[in-house]
Amino acid sequence: MKKSLLTIAIFAIVLGIGTSQDAKTKSVPSVYAEEDEYEDDPYFWSHSKEIGINFTPLISKLIPFNLGQNDSGNIGLRWKKYYATRAFRINFGANIISDVLDNGNPFIYLAFGVEKRYPISKDKKLTYTSAWDLAFSVEGQEPDAFFGIAKGYGFEYHITKRIFLSTEAQMNLGIGGEEGIKVQFQLPTAVFVNVRLY
Repeated sequence: MKKSLLTIAIFAIVLGIGTSQDAKTKSVPSVYAEEDEYEDDPYFWSHSKEIGINFTPLISKLIPFNLGQNDSGNIGLRWKKYYATRAFRINFGANIISDVLDNGNPFIYLAFGVEKRYPISKDKKLTYTSAWDLAFSVEGQEPDAFFGIAKGYGFEYHITKRIFLSTEAQMNLGIGGEEGIKVQFQLPTAVFVNVRLY
């Protein structure tokens, strides 16, 4: 009788430990738990937010691109909200400190738009983007303003599902300055380090 009670007690303890371990394992959230809720979405970036910072000044100090001053472009911060396949995005940049106003090239840049990402490689690590933005900028000591449409084409390399590098070229068409109508093609000048937030 004592052996039976001892066996039942040991069995109950082992069963309790096993159940608590299972509960702990199930309660630990997966890194991509929220992403897994959207099984019908074609890409791992669907239903996520992304923030990117222009890292060109830092990278150019570590790996010199040239011996002169590097132009890192007007965009300093990029934010995106992806839905199933398309994103709403905001680009922002400014350099209006007093020293730059006196001796440099002050500017402010703001753009709102939409973007779509297309996979190039099978594992979706290498992608390209196509975007349309409504852009506004003011640049220079004698302000040269621009208001118009910016068409962007970019490349991205996804180091992980959460971190990726990107760069983008733009075709700008709008009005501004003394010229009136302005058409400008900007080659990729900036490297962004982006973080995906779920």
